[in-house]
Amino acid sequence: MVKIAFIVIFLFFAEYIYLRIARFYKIKDDPNHRSAHSSPTLRGGGIIFIPAILLFIIFFPNESSNYHYIIASILLVAIISFIDDLVSLSTSKRMIIHFIAFTLIFYDLHFFNNLSLLTICFITLCYLFSLGFLNIYNFMDGINGMTFLNALVTFSTFLIINRYVIEFTDSNLLLILISSTLVFGFYNFRLKPKCFAGDVGSITIGFAIIYLIIKLFLESNSFIIFLMLGVYLLDGGWTIIERVIRKENVLKAHRRHMYQLFANDLKMNHLKISTGYFMVQTCLNILVVYSIISNPFNDFFILLSIMSLMTIVYFLVKIKVYKKIGSTEHNEK
Repeated sequence: MVKIAFIVIFLFFAEYIYLRIARFYKIKDDPNHRSAHSSPTLRGGGIIFIPAILLFIIFFPNESSNYHYIIASILLVAIISFIDDLVSLSTSKRMIIHFIAFTLIFYDLHFFNNLSLLTICFITLCYLFSLGFLNIYNFMDGINGMTFLNALVTFSTFLIINRYVIEFTDSNLLLILISSTLVFGFYNFRLKPKCFAGDVGSITIGFAIIYLIIKLFLESNSFIIFLMLGVYLLDGGWTIIERVIRKENVLKAHRRHMYQLFANDLKMNHLKISTGYFMVQTCLNILVVYSIISNPFNDFFILLSIMSLMTIVYFLVKIKVYKKIGSTEHNEK
């Protein structure tokens, strides 16, 4: 724990230095008509995950020697995402790098051993799911506190499962990811945040979560663990479907997520919205831990039932929100 304490102190110092540099070079997110914030805010606070991974290599050389592929892929994704924060890369360039990074971790997980028609179908589904969820995770990073709280509860749940239920990865790696998240959250979880995560934060976090989810699934053979992605899959996934139905470009910025409607149209406090999402996800994660321990019969049916129920509630709430927004706009006219 002494090593972790030193790493936390170093990361606080590193984040502070980055924010000074970002302020000097004006690396900031200026508000526009799609933004939920109203004043320029420093961008790229999620860069803290790059030194964090490097510190994992330095302080835990024996453990990190078993994670060459995941370390390389996380750094690859983080670096290209930070470049995107600075100069705005094309979607195709980002997608190619993401594809390469996922290929590295799939190779590490032995996906390409003993290829057959069934395994090729499985690998294809993993690529589609991983690339899709990575974009969803990035889209959900729209208000202060959202990415911080989701990453915190997710990485913490991974740590609890790894230590007390089923060991599937290195606990020190999880502790470093949690430490990085807390350092970022210190500057982000405020009414007036000091910084936003940027793509370097949301994409890196999302990538790490996807890797850990797949690794845990392979160890546990439990479908219920995908509930750990439940809140983001629900809001992000159904919003994409809604935009497809409306014939909108799903890769362009928008304001149709539930949290965006709460923040932009209903003018709700951003931290309260983020905390609400966090509480729902926490409840789901508690159910995940309990289910892995109890090993219920046909947990895929349980997963499907819970997500179906959440979908119904989600649509009922969203319809009500749309009506309230429409009523407000009518009264203003």
